[in-house]
Amino acid sequence: MPRQHRVLLLSSASMAVCGCNAQTPGGSAADAGHSLDAAQLEPRPDAGDAEPTGDATWQPLFNGVDFSGWNRYLGKPSDAEPPLGLDNDTRGVYSIVSIDGEPAIRISGEVWGALISEQELGDFVLRAQYRWGELTWPPLNALDSGIMYLSTGPLGAVNAGGEALSEPSGSGAFMVSMEYQLSPRDIGGIYNLGPIAYERSSRTALADRAAAWNQVEISVQSGTARHFLNGELVASGSTFRLNWPGQTATVLERGKLQLQSEGGEIYFRHIELSVPRSATDEGTGY
Repeated sequence: MPRQHRVLLLSSASMAVCGCNAQTPGGSAADAGHSLDAAQLEPRPDAGDAEPTGDATWQPLFNGVDFSGWNRYLGKPSDAEPPLGLDNDTRGVYSIVSIDGEPAIRISGEVWGALISEQELGDFVLRAQYRWGELTWPPLNALDSGIMYLSTGPLGAVNAGGEALSEPSGSGAFMVSMEYQLSPRDIGGIYNLGPIAYERSSRTALADRAAAWNQVEISVQSGTARHFLNGELVASGSTFRLNWPGQTATVLERGKLQLQSEGGEIYFRHIELSVPRSATDEGTGY
Protein backbone atom coordinates (compact mmCIF):
# COMPACT_ATOMS: atom_id res chain seq x y z
CA MET A 1 0.00 0.00 0.00
CA PRO A 2 1.30 3.50 -0.71
CA ARG A 3 2.46 5.52 2.23
CA GLN A 4 0.02 8.22 3.29
CA HIS A 5 1.11 11.83 3.30
CA ARG A 6 -0.58 15.17 3.07
CA VAL A 7 -0.43 17.31 -0.02
CA LEU A 8 -1.25 20.93 -0.53
CA LEU A 9 -3.70 21.62 -3.32
CA LEU A 10 -2.97 25.01 -4.75
CA SER A 11 -4.07 27.38 -7.45
CA SER A 12 -3.22 31.00 -8.05
CA ALA A 13 -6.65 31.90 -6.71
CA SER A 14 -7.06 29.65 -3.68
CA MET A 15 -5.23 27.23 -1.38
CA ALA A 16 -6.59 24.35 0.65
CA VAL A 17 -4.95 21.45 2.51
CA CYS A 18 -6.14 17.95 1.63
CA GLY A 19 -5.19 14.44 2.84
CA CYS A 20 -4.32 12.09 -0.01
CA ASN A 21 -3.23 8.48 -0.39
CA ALA A 22 -0.01 8.84 -2.35
CA GLN A 23 3.53 7.82 -1.63
CA THR A 24 6.57 10.03 -1.50
CA PRO A 25 9.06 8.18 -3.72
CA GLY A 26 12.62 8.19 -2.54
CA GLY A 27 11.99 10.76 0.17
CA SER A 28 14.15 10.73 3.27
CA ALA A 29 12.74 9.75 6.65
CA ALA A 30 12.43 13.42 7.43
CA ASP A 31 10.51 14.04 4.23
CA ALA A 32 8.16 11.06 4.38
CA GLY A 33 4.64 12.16 5.24
CA HIS A 34 5.77 15.77 5.25
CA SER A 35 3.18 18.38 4.34
CA LEU A 36 3.92 21.84 3.07
CA ASP A 37 2.73 24.38 5.58
CA ALA A 38 2.55 28.14 5.12
CA ALA A 39 6.02 28.71 6.53
CA GLN A 40 7.51 26.38 3.95
CA LEU A 41 5.67 27.86 0.99
CA GLU A 42 8.49 30.05 -0.21
CA PRO A 43 9.42 30.36 -3.86
CA ARG A 44 12.61 28.73 -5.06
CA PRO A 45 15.46 31.27 -4.79
CA ASP A 46 15.58 31.58 -8.58
CA ALA A 47 11.81 31.64 -9.14
CA GLY A 48 10.90 34.62 -11.24
CA ASP A 49 14.56 35.46 -11.92
CA ALA A 50 16.17 34.81 -15.27
CA GLU A 51 19.47 32.92 -15.25
CA PRO A 52 21.77 33.87 -18.13
CA THR A 53 23.49 30.88 -19.78
CA GLY A 54 25.62 31.58 -22.86
CA ASP A 55 23.44 33.21 -25.50
CA ALA A 56 20.19 32.11 -23.79
CA THR A 57 18.30 32.86 -20.57
CA TRP A 58 16.78 30.23 -18.25
CA GLN A 59 13.43 31.08 -16.68
CA PRO A 60 11.76 28.89 -14.01
CA LEU A 61 8.21 27.84 -14.96
CA PHE A 62 7.37 26.42 -11.50
CA ASN A 63 7.81 28.66 -8.47
CA GLY A 64 7.43 25.87 -5.89
CA VAL A 65 4.44 27.61 -4.29
CA ASP A 66 1.42 27.46 -6.57
CA PHE A 67 0.31 26.98 -10.17
CA SER A 68 1.00 30.52 -11.29
CA GLY A 69 1.55 30.51 -15.04
CA TRP A 70 -0.41 27.28 -15.52
CA ASN A 71 -4.05 26.34 -16.05
CA ARG A 72 -5.42 23.03 -14.76
CA TYR A 73 -7.62 21.21 -17.26
CA LEU A 74 -9.36 17.87 -16.73
CA GLY A 75 -11.40 15.81 -19.16
CA LYS A 76 -14.12 13.27 -18.42
CA PRO A 77 -13.79 11.25 -15.18
CA SER A 78 -15.83 8.51 -16.89
CA ASP A 79 -17.63 7.96 -20.18
CA ALA A 80 -20.90 8.92 -18.52
CA GLU A 81 -19.66 12.26 -17.16
CA PRO A 82 -18.83 15.56 -18.90
CA PRO A 83 -15.32 17.05 -18.84
CA LEU A 84 -14.48 18.72 -15.54
CA GLY A 85 -12.93 21.64 -17.44
CA LEU A 86 -10.62 24.36 -16.16
CA ASP A 87 -9.65 24.72 -12.49
CA ASN A 88 -12.29 22.24 -11.34
CA ASP A 89 -9.93 19.73 -9.76
CA THR A 90 -12.27 18.19 -7.19
CA ARG A 91 -10.22 14.98 -7.02
CA GLY A 92 -6.84 16.56 -6.34
CA VAL A 93 -5.27 15.36 -9.58
CA TYR A 94 -2.81 18.27 -9.45
CA SER A 95 -1.03 19.16 -6.22
CA ILE A 96 2.26 20.39 -4.81
CA VAL A 97 4.21 18.13 -2.47
CA SER A 98 7.63 18.00 -0.82
CA ILE A 99 10.01 15.30 -2.09
CA ASP A 100 13.70 15.04 -1.24
CA GLY A 101 13.39 18.34 0.60
CA GLU A 102 12.11 20.24 -2.47
CA PRO A 103 8.68 21.17 -3.83
CA ALA A 104 7.42 19.19 -6.79
CA ILE A 105 4.25 19.01 -8.85
CA ARG A 106 2.35 15.76 -8.32
CA ILE A 107 -0.01 14.59 -11.07
CA SER A 108 -2.04 11.60 -9.88
CA GLY A 109 -3.20 10.50 -13.33
CA GLU A 110 -6.65 9.58 -12.03
CA VAL A 111 -8.46 11.80 -14.56
CA TRP A 112 -7.00 12.53 -17.98
CA GLY A 113 -6.09 16.14 -18.62
CA ALA A 114 -3.14 18.51 -18.51
CA LEU A 115 -1.48 21.42 -16.78
CA ILE A 116 -1.40 23.99 -19.59
CA SER A 117 1.07 26.86 -19.72
CA GLU A 118 -0.32 30.35 -20.07
CA GLN A 119 2.66 31.19 -22.29
CA GLU A 120 2.69 30.38 -25.98
CA LEU A 121 6.18 29.52 -27.18
CA GLY A 122 8.12 29.64 -30.44
CA ASP A 123 11.75 28.46 -30.49
CA PHE A 124 12.73 27.30 -27.01
CA VAL A 125 14.52 24.71 -24.90
CA LEU A 126 12.58 23.16 -22.03
CA ARG A 127 14.21 21.13 -19.31
CA ALA A 128 12.54 19.41 -16.36
CA GLN A 129 13.02 16.52 -13.98
CA TYR A 130 10.45 13.77 -13.44
CA ARG A 131 10.08 10.60 -11.44
CA TRP A 132 7.33 8.03 -11.26
CA GLY A 133 4.97 7.36 -8.40
CA GLU A 134 3.25 4.00 -7.98
CA LEU A 135 -0.45 4.65 -8.53
CA THR A 136 -2.10 3.70 -11.81
CA TRP A 137 -5.69 4.11 -12.96
CA PRO A 138 -8.01 2.60 -15.57
CA PRO A 139 -8.37 2.35 -18.47
CA LEU A 140 -4.59 2.07 -19.03
CA ASN A 141 -3.68 0.72 -15.58
CA ALA A 142 -0.08 1.62 -16.33
CA LEU A 143 2.40 4.41 -15.70
CA ASP A 144 1.86 6.85 -18.56
CA SER A 145 2.28 10.59 -19.00
CA GLY A 146 3.94 13.05 -21.34
CA ILE A 147 5.08 16.59 -21.99
CA MET A 148 3.28 18.20 -24.91
CA TYR A 149 4.45 21.26 -26.83
CA LEU A 150 3.33 23.33 -29.82
CA SER A 151 -0.12 22.88 -28.23
CA THR A 152 -2.83 24.74 -30.09
CA GLY A 153 -6.57 25.00 -30.66
CA PRO A 154 -9.46 24.39 -28.26
CA LEU A 155 -9.30 22.57 -24.93
CA GLY A 156 -10.24 18.90 -25.02
CA ALA A 157 -9.80 18.65 -28.79
CA VAL A 158 -8.07 15.24 -28.65
CA ASN A 159 -7.96 12.21 -26.38
CA ALA A 160 -5.19 10.09 -27.89
CA GLY A 161 -2.24 10.02 -30.25
CA GLY A 162 -2.85 10.10 -33.98
CA GLU A 163 -4.73 12.54 -36.20
CA ALA A 164 -8.28 11.97 -34.91
CA LEU A 165 -10.15 14.73 -33.08
CA SER A 166 -12.49 14.00 -30.17
CA GLU A 167 -16.18 13.52 -30.91
CA PRO A 168 -18.13 15.45 -29.90
CA SER A 169 -15.80 18.44 -30.09
CA GLY A 170 -14.26 19.35 -26.73
CA SER A 171 -14.93 15.97 -25.13
CA GLY A 172 -11.26 14.99 -24.97
CA ALA A 173 -8.55 15.65 -22.42
CA PHE A 174 -5.79 17.44 -24.35
CA MET A 175 -5.07 20.19 -26.85
CA VAL A 176 -3.76 19.32 -30.30
CA SER A 177 0.01 19.07 -29.84
CA MET A 178 3.30 17.26 -30.29
CA GLU A 179 4.35 14.99 -27.43
CA TYR A 180 7.45 13.85 -25.60
CA GLN A 181 6.15 10.44 -24.51
CA LEU A 182 6.70 9.35 -20.90
CA SER A 183 6.12 5.65 -20.34
CA PRO A 184 8.52 3.03 -18.98
CA ARG A 185 8.06 1.23 -22.31
CA ASP A 186 8.69 4.34 -24.41
CA ILE A 187 10.64 7.28 -22.99
CA GLY A 188 11.06 10.29 -25.24
CA GLY A 189 9.19 9.06 -28.30
CA ILE A 190 7.81 11.81 -30.54
CA TYR A 191 4.11 11.65 -31.41
CA ASN A 192 1.33 13.89 -32.67
CA LEU A 193 -1.95 14.33 -30.86
CA GLY A 194 -4.39 15.52 -33.49
CA PRO A 195 -4.03 16.61 -37.14
CA ILE A 196 -0.32 17.46 -37.25
CA ALA A 197 1.86 16.15 -40.06
CA TYR A 198 5.62 15.93 -39.47
CA GLU A 199 8.77 14.10 -40.45
CA ARG A 200 10.20 11.73 -37.86
CA SER A 201 14.00 11.54 -37.88
CA SER A 202 16.14 9.75 -35.29
CA ARG A 203 14.91 7.36 -32.59
CA THR A 204 17.03 5.73 -29.88
CA ALA A 205 15.47 3.51 -27.22
CA LEU A 206 16.75 4.37 -23.75
CA ALA A 207 15.43 3.38 -20.33
CA ASP A 208 14.95 5.91 -17.59
CA ARG A 209 16.25 5.52 -14.04
CA ALA A 210 13.67 3.67 -11.96
CA ALA A 211 12.77 5.21 -8.57
CA ALA A 212 14.96 8.23 -9.33
CA TRP A 213 14.77 11.66 -10.90
CA ASN A 214 15.31 11.80 -14.66
CA GLN A 215 16.20 14.85 -16.75
CA VAL A 216 14.08 15.68 -19.80
CA GLU A 217 15.03 18.27 -22.40
CA ILE A 218 12.97 19.36 -25.38
CA SER A 219 14.57 21.64 -27.94
CA VAL A 220 12.46 23.30 -30.64
CA GLN A 221 14.61 25.33 -33.03
CA SER A 222 13.84 26.46 -36.59
CA GLY A 223 11.16 23.85 -37.17
CA THR A 224 13.06 20.91 -35.68
CA ALA A 225 12.28 19.29 -32.30
CA ARG A 226 14.82 17.17 -30.44
CA HIS A 227 14.07 15.04 -27.37
CA PHE A 228 16.75 14.26 -24.78
CA LEU A 229 16.72 11.93 -21.77
CA ASN A 230 19.44 12.38 -19.15
CA GLY A 231 21.59 14.19 -21.71
CA GLU A 232 21.18 11.62 -24.52
CA LEU A 233 19.27 12.30 -27.76
CA VAL A 234 16.35 9.86 -28.02
CA ALA A 235 14.14 11.25 -30.80
CA SER A 236 13.71 14.11 -33.23
CA GLY A 237 11.21 15.39 -35.76
CA SER A 238 10.69 18.37 -38.04
CA THR A 239 8.47 20.20 -40.53
CA PHE A 240 5.36 20.41 -38.35
CA ARG A 241 2.20 21.29 -40.28
CA LEU A 242 -1.26 21.77 -38.79
CA ASN A 243 -4.06 20.26 -40.87
CA TRP A 244 -7.36 21.37 -39.34
CA PRO A 245 -10.26 19.70 -41.20
CA GLY A 246 -11.63 21.99 -43.89
CA GLN A 247 -8.76 24.47 -43.61
CA THR A 248 -5.56 25.06 -45.52
CA ALA A 249 -2.53 23.42 -43.89
CA THR A 250 -0.28 25.85 -42.00
CA VAL A 251 3.21 25.63 -40.54
CA LEU A 252 3.01 24.97 -36.79
CA GLU A 253 5.62 27.20 -35.18
CA ARG A 254 4.15 28.19 -31.80
CA GLY A 255 2.09 26.70 -29.04
CA LYS A 256 1.63 26.09 -25.32
CA LEU A 257 3.10 23.42 -23.05
CA GLN A 258 1.05 20.66 -21.42
CA LEU A 259 2.07 18.36 -18.54
CA GLN A 260 -0.09 15.32 -19.05
CA SER A 261 -2.32 13.39 -16.65
CA GLU A 262 -2.95 10.02 -18.32
CA GLY A 263 -3.39 7.20 -15.86
CA GLY A 264 -0.04 7.11 -14.04
CA GLU A 265 1.21 8.99 -10.99
CA ILE A 266 4.18 11.24 -11.80
CA TYR A 267 6.13 14.08 -10.22
CA PHE A 268 7.80 17.06 -11.92
CA ARG A 269 10.31 19.60 -10.60
CA HIS A 270 12.99 22.03 -11.86
CA ILE A 271 10.86 23.04 -14.86
CA GLU A 272 12.84 25.68 -16.75
CA LEU A 273 12.64 27.41 -20.10
CA SER A 274 15.37 28.91 -22.27
CA VAL A 275 14.58 31.15 -25.22
CA PRO A 276 17.51 32.08 -27.48
CA ARG A 277 18.09 35.81 -27.55
CA SER A 278 17.90 35.76 -31.34
CA ALA A 279 14.38 34.29 -31.10
CA THR A 280 13.35 36.89 -28.53
CA ASP A 281 14.76 39.70 -30.66
CA GLU A 282 12.81 38.45 -33.67
CA GLY A 283 9.60 38.10 -31.71
CA THR A 284 9.40 34.31 -32.08
CA GLY A 285 10.09 33.54 -28.42
CA TYR A 286 7.63 33.92 -25.58
